[in-house]
Amino acid sequence: MTRMSFVAAALLLCLSGGCGRHAAAVDGATNVDPTGQDAPSFNLRIAGDDPGDIASALMRVRSVQVTSAGAVLAHAVETPEVELARMGHSFLLSRFQVPPGVEDVEFVVAFEGGVVQSGAASFEVDSRCQTLRIAGKVSRIAERKHAVIHVDLARSFVRSGASMLLVPHFQLQY
Repeated sequence: MTRMSFVAAALLLCLSGGCGRHAAAVDGATNVDPTGQDAPSFNLRIAGDDPGDIASALMRVRSVQVTSAGAVLAHAVETPEVELARMGHSFLLSRFQVPPGVEDVEFVVAFEGGVVQSGAASFEVDSRCQTLRIAGKVSRIAERKHAVIHVDLARSFVRSGASMLLVPHFQLQY
């Protein structure tokens, strides 16, 4: 294979693969349906912090997934649209149950896009290649029965021409 055809093949592979941060099905993943009384129920929520000069950050939630060791614990979106600039409020993303013995869970949240208003201007948000992925300890989540993803709004939205890019800065709080 010549060098040029190798480069062309590698470029085609990269372009056909998408952004690389999308949620993909895991081979062998199973759904967990804990039906016993031993499975505690928890909530995953999202909230905005430090709005800076952002007056509104209305985001459309494409997907939410809660997993543990490849097993899907939840995949339903409870609130399909969230206003992250509403300070002091967290939005319910998903409800999930954790089977006995599970110590760690992983949260994956993807957005469809949104609109950010800053001052007198309004911008469409490009969030195609950004997925929030964060791990949580079940023992800490159990303390208050929920985990909240806090998104730093001032640092997470970056102006790019006539739109905004989502470059998420976030942390999980229990």
